[in-house]
Amino acid sequence: MASATPMYNKNEELTGYRIKVSRGYDANGKQITPYSTVWKLPEDWDKWAKKRQKKELDIAKANFQAACDRGEVKTKAEKSAEKKAIAKHLAEEDMKKMSFAAAFDLYIHETKGIKKINTLTGINTTMKRALKMFGKRKVEDISENDCRAYLDSLYEEDLETSTVRKHYETLHAFLTWCLDEKNIISSHPMKKIKKPIIKKGSETVAVYSLEELKRIIDCSKNEPLMWQVMTLLLADSGMRRGEACALRWSDIDLSTGRVHIVNNAQYTEGDGTYDTTTKSGKDRVIYLNDQVIKILSKWKSLQKEVIEGLGKKTPTHVFTHLDSGNRINPQAPTAYFRKFGEKYGIEDCHPHKFRHTMATFMIRNGVDVKTVSEKLGHSSIEITLKLYVHSDEDTQKAANEKFASLVWNG
Repeated sequence: MASATPMYNKNEELTGYRIKVSRGYDANGKQITPYSTVWKLPEDWDKWAKKRQKKELDIAKANFQAACDRGEVKTKAEKSAEKKAIAKHLAEEDMKKMSFAAAFDLYIHETKGIKKINTLTGINTTMKRALKMFGKRKVEDISENDCRAYLDSLYEEDLETSTVRKHYETLHAFLTWCLDEKNIISSHPMKKIKKPIIKKGSETVAVYSLEELKRIIDCSKNEPLMWQVMTLLLADSGMRRGEACALRWSDIDLSTGRVHIVNNAQYTEGDGTYDTTTKSGKDRVIYLNDQVIKILSKWKSLQKEVIEGLGKKTPTHVFTHLDSGNRINPQAPTAYFRKFGEKYGIEDCHPHKFRHTMATFMIRNGVDVKTVSEKLGHSSIEITLKLYVHSDEDTQKAANEKFASLVWNG
């Protein structure tokens, strides 16, 4: 039951009562700070009879007791803790609105005294591409697919796996800081993304084995026609994901298999999907094999029939949605091949791996490096040499046997 203690002013005049409700004792037998409130005397208190005064005070005590029982009353410490919790929540809400660029600036500022200058310089350099892609976006809005698309864009630049791995580690560490240290994000978008694997030996780019490639092509026959086309086109041409998504029907001569690669499709949240020049800034011409030409022709007929049947104009781009005729997002192949790999048990399945595979097998089977470099659209032959031309034990032995056949067995 609530208790009431009279309160007086400096003139010893009764001004009210402090009403308290016990909260019991703690484990050590110490009394827990009780709930309390001040009940001020009504203006006409002095005119009331003693019986009425007692009744009004009892009502005030009962009301306060009931409020405490309902959990509506807080101690000063609880009120202070609640205010702090609200302030923390509001601060966290503000954090959730923080852009990638702002969060990264805070990350660098707070780690200046912890990390070495050279390390910070390396982080700044490595994160330039991520800042360009995500800079204005809220960190909280960056998804797993966004991170996968970012890593795939690195492969599209023909960076070595070790370099892509470094980018992965740097971005992963920053997002971990956002989650664990600042609560800027609710979950880690890279949690399910595996770190790029650097294979033993001299190979610096990830490729499909011949058996994997054949299986991919075989499994693609069970997929929608557009994705069959995408699979065969990437496997045969070695073009970049963005270049494939930017292809127009006017770029392809289906009678000869000649393809004019002019553009590279990109996507940003504000601008949507748009075309830029190729990575090297130069257009190029390549040729497709008959199997790819046939399935492209089949897709063109189906696309035209379905889209025109909806009363829409025939699409100018090769890769479009059949229900709308709109071109696909250049990030879509990344998400598609990831799910494709999970479905058919193909490890590390991503679109740019087709490019590396084509180049690797061409060079291994005697195609000169200059021709491969031109087909890939590299800005210089040195890039092709660095990525795909390596001397391993088997090639050393083969070269030695060839030399011996010329000198000793000739």
